[in-house]
Amino acid sequence: MGGVVVIGAGVGGCYAAFRLVTGSRDVTLYESGYRVGGRIRSVPVRGGGWAELGAMRLNREAAPVMALLDHLGLADSLTPFPFGRPENFVKARGNLIRQRDFADAVRIPYAVGKRSHGTDADGLTLEAVESAVLGFGRLRETYHRAVRERRPADAASARARYRTARGTAVVRGEPLEKVSWPQVLAAALDREALRLVADTGGYDVHTGGAAPWIDVLFHTPPQAEYVTLSGGMQSLPRALHSAFEAAGGRTRWGRRLCRVAFADRPGGPYELTFALEDRTGRDTGRRERVRAGTVVLALPQDALRRIRTEPGIVGPSWRDDLEAVEPVRAAKLFLAYDEPWWRACGVETGRSTTDLPLRQLWYAPGGAPRLLLAAYPSGPSAAFWDRFGAGPPYHVPGGADTFDGGPPAPAAAVAHAHRLLCHMHGVRARPPVAACRQDWGRPPYPAAWHIWRTGRATEELAARMRAPASMGAPASGGALYVVSDCWTPDPGSIPGTLGCAEQVLREHLALPRPPWPT
Repeated sequence: MGGVVVIGAGVGGCYAAFRLVTGSRDVTLYESGYRVGGRIRSVPVRGGGWAELGAMRLNREAAPVMALLDHLGLADSLTPFPFGRPENFVKARGNLIRQRDFADAVRIPYAVGKRSHGTDADGLTLEAVESAVLGFGRLRETYHRAVRERRPADAASARARYRTARGTAVVRGEPLEKVSWPQVLAAALDREALRLVADTGGYDVHTGGAAPWIDVLFHTPPQAEYVTLSGGMQSLPRALHSAFEAAGGRTRWGRRLCRVAFADRPGGPYELTFALEDRTGRDTGRRERVRAGTVVLALPQDALRRIRTEPGIVGPSWRDDLEAVEPVRAAKLFLAYDEPWWRACGVETGRSTTDLPLRQLWYAPGGAPRLLLAAYPSGPSAAFWDRFGAGPPYHVPGGADTFDGGPPAPAAAVAHAHRLLCHMHGVRARPPVAACRQDWGRPPYPAAWHIWRTGRATEELAARMRAPASMGAPASGGALYVVSDCWTPDPGSIPGTLGCAEQVLREHLALPRPPWPT
């Protein structure tokens, strides 16, 4: 019988492989591409800093992740990641205001009046949640204060009281678990307030379930302190992978899992069939078969969909459970300039939002002073940029090496984004010297993150996804597990991914707690 095979070298796969090999397991890690990180990808920028094409920040209150970074020797590379600042802009309905202007309802271009929790998108969102889950704001404050002060019993008490309040919440006669997030907003906010949230929140209002999204909001600190890694966010999966190989683990690149079957008998070890792909992602036509006693699928929804399984490998609810979450598309367009022209507008860092197709933009992200994350649309807004997909890539003489290995951006998209930026800020800036763009809505990554569908987020379903085999417990010779952020309480996040991995490792693979707090 083979050892443990981990499929996928994203942060979840690298973490699971690292924990298993240091737990004296024989582990081989398979990856369809030729880099670690998955949806975490850091591209170096000439002159310093990073273009974070995927995940770009961490919440410092995520203690297990902070402890892991310390264990890996990365804690000293944590640096502040500025979020919304008072001087940042909001461009909506043709008006340009500062974030601080939301303190005066008269100055904003929406007739929302004075509100109990403020007139910006976050305040109106909290108002809607409070109308559904009584005492939400107070319970969230109590919970996070206890977490910061390291009072676990008080934190657990606040969380339990929140779950009770959420469990009895009703929206227009329906239990909270059966309504969507837009229904919660519509039940509490008038038309102008709804428009403000949609226009200025930065992200498109998603259509997923209300209950799991309110859970995410509860576990997000009211005044979150965000940080990033000065060596790029990808340094986390890279450090995990390096530690994995240093402990004796093996990595096989360019191998995409396409089929899982039983090697000998039902319930026995598995035979895995891999398609060998080249560095462009093209299938070479060659196949490789491997035996494994235990398989950990560290993959997102779409990659799991495409795996063919022999009858009996997974349970009867597998296909339906896969669809309990829906993919959300997002795209990032980075523009590098010869000078940070936005400083003349009174802005140096942080995030501005707009109802223009840019949706949200970040100044000097990743420690790169001349860089703009110029457009970061998500959901339906991302489709606007499809019209610029064809045509030559953007090129300026001397700018080709600005992004070391970053994917090119269409010249037409860059030109349009630059025009919108100048219009939004009221400036005439010189065109960018370089650009790169990542569309998390195109293969091999057809989603940036996932959200729970209404009525589907249950602990029972999440548990089935972690251990989907209908038969084949470890004692019978084979075991198959899933490590993914998709079916967790915090989908789309590093803490969600690592938390799922820990559950699989401890509950099903009998690993002890790691030497750092989890």
